[in-house]
Amino acid sequence: MIKVKTGLVCVGLDGERNDLGGQFHEAAKRAFKNIGIEIVNPDSTFTLTGEDVKDQTEECLSSGAQSIVYLAGTWLLACHVVDAVREIKVPFGIWGIPEAASFSSVGANVLHGTLDEMGISHWLFYGMPDDRDVLEHIENFTKAAAVKSSLAHTRMGVLGGRAISAYPTAADPVQIKKIFGTEVEHIDQMVLLKKAENIAEEKCQALAGQIREKYGSVDVPEETLKKCASIYYALKEIIEEYSLHMVTVKCIGEFMDSYCSCCVALSMLNDEGYICGCQCNLNALLSGYILSALSKEPHFFGDVNMVDTKEGAARMIHCGSGPGKLAESYKDIDIVEQYEYMGAGRGACTLFCLKEGDVTFGTLGRKNGEYVMNIAKGRAFKKPKEELKAVRTWVQAFIRLQCDPMEFYRNLRCNHSVFGYGSHEEALVMLCEMLGIQAITY
Repeated sequence: MIKVKTGLVCVGLDGERNDLGGQFHEAAKRAFKNIGIEIVNPDSTFTLTGEDVKDQTEECLSSGAQSIVYLAGTWLLACHVVDAVREIKVPFGIWGIPEAASFSSVGANVLHGTLDEMGISHWLFYGMPDDRDVLEHIENFTKAAAVKSSLAHTRMGVLGGRAISAYPTAADPVQIKKIFGTEVEHIDQMVLLKKAENIAEEKCQALAGQIREKYGSVDVPEETLKKCASIYYALKEIIEEYSLHMVTVKCIGEFMDSYCSCCVALSMLNDEGYICGCQCNLNALLSGYILSALSKEPHFFGDVNMVDTKEGAARMIHCGSGPGKLAESYKDIDIVEQYEYMGAGRGACTLFCLKEGDVTFGTLGRKNGEYVMNIAKGRAFKKPKEELKAVRTWVQAFIRLQCDPMEFYRNLRCNHSVFGYGSHEEALVMLCEMLGIQAITY
């Protein structure tokens, strides 16, 4: 789980109403604590000089701040902050207070304008320390900065190559490194196969028994279930050996023809907090990492099977690795044989409908080689399992979109889309700005 850590620097000027500025500073500290933002310099005091601002900025950075908020306590000299931020690499924002006697508001304005003239990227917040709206903006800003910081230290494992001629699932590892900081490690599927074949049978048999107890029904041969267990253990070994933070497996094609589908293993690993995907969709995996970090639970990745433009609803379907934590309960989940068209080895997959709740789509894709993110809000609703089976015995989700469904459809750039539970639109938009990516919103 990603921890949000920010610096808080309150800026004033000798001779101004620093009594008010000090009160705003203390109130801001309390507000941050209440919404779960860790201040890396909690003992900081009110600053009055450029040197004070620079010293506190350096303290924030050395203490691991992923972002910094400069609170205008009073009127201020813009140079005091500009000199501190010109070279820093973490995102930062300015916070103005709507209180007349302090002149905080105009201090924030002159700093905002100065930074704009200099082309220095920043965010502007405005509101009292007990104003829920401004705190929500700051919270989303600090979350986005935390995700950006975390991405820069991640390693992605790609087991196999592009599947079923789905061009948009492929991506440029150099571009990914440049924008996100993520290291892409290509690993042959043969590594997974050999490891799976060498997992002790008694270990696989024990996990197969646990699977039968955990889920609502399991209707697959014992040998198939043991193969699913062997893939689960083999993937865990690979994740550990290569120090991976996320992993995607081609599966469909050679691996499933020769051995077994990876669906159940991937579902279980996602439930345990690993970020996993399939069909070697690099962009979907990055999207899943981002949404899992924001929602603090597994993401859902799958095909937008259809968009009902009259009802404003999207039907999503995935070939079987949906995380069990996204069901109402594990007893709602059936483990069934993989659809025979998928490969000779078949294997097993999960069948259930995702739980109700607010969701946010945040799917990365590319237009003419440049990254964009399709961001939309909706609400998941349930349908009976018989309706799922009428289309395919795979995990499915139904989302009532909170946007123009035709516009949403026009911005689907791959067979796969990704969403997470909760409301994350603003944080995603801020993250896109931090990364230099176009955010598509409605």
